[in-house]
Amino acid sequence: MKIGKHVKEIRISKGFTQTELAEKSGIAVRTIQRIENGEVTPSIYSLNAIGAALDVKLNEVPIGGNDGKFEFKIVISNFSNLFVDSKTLIKRNMKTLLVLITVAVGFLSFKDLKSMFNTLTDNSTISVATVNCGAKNECDIELVKKDGKGNVLWKRIIGGTSYDKAGQVVRTNDGNYIVVGSTSSFGKGNYDVVVAKVSSNGEILWQKTYGEFLNDYGLRITLVEDNLYQIEATKQICATFNVSNDCYDQEWLFRIDESGLIK
Repeated sequence: MKIGKHVKEIRISKGFTQTELAEKSGIAVRTIQRIENGEVTPSIYSLNAIGAALDVKLNEVPIGGNDGKFEFKIVISNFSNLFVDSKTLIKRNMKTLLVLITVAVGFLSFKDLKSMFNTLTDNSTISVATVNCGAKNECDIELVKKDGKGNVLWKRIIGGTSYDKAGQVVRTNDGNYIVVGSTSSFGKGNYDVVVAKVSSNGEILWQKTYGEFLNDYGLRITLVEDNLYQIEATKQICATFNVSNDCYDQEWLFRIDESGLIK
């Protein structure tokens, strides 16, 4: 709805004439006429003054119609109203925001073709991806380092002879890398979280698994404190000891140091 039309409707509903509104708000009658006719876009000062006279918050009304089109348009009269205006912005565009969030989550959770990149101070990049999926139970985790021009400096395979899936890689404070993923090649269960530390030259310094008998998957890793990393994973919970239809994945967060010890 046009702001001028909105002002006119409220004025009439309140039983005010344009002259009476001008007297109460301190805005000239001619200015009010031009606002209601859509001839001018009212200033924030005019909106606040007219809104106060009509006892409404005109600063929460978008100026101009959007004709059904998506647009972020909101008037913030002052910083004290920033929180209220932000809530209004979110409410008006909730459906679009939900779509954008869904697309973002879908991209980050895209399973076998996902490659997580970490840009380094020397303009080189490190990436981890799931590769060599020749069969359903055969995949590898591949770590690749490239220089600033995209030339491959080295590649390293992490995992074993069965199905291994990439998660994420981060650079450590000592210039090496820690990789998180999932493996069915070794460990206690069907799938376990696998974490490996790799040197800046591509040498695997250590490799460990975390989990129990059922399916545990490593997704992401974040540096939370000096030499302390949080692993985001999922742990499978089943009604019986074996995998069945009565199973679900539960979020599992744990922390390790740069030696792989759980803290």
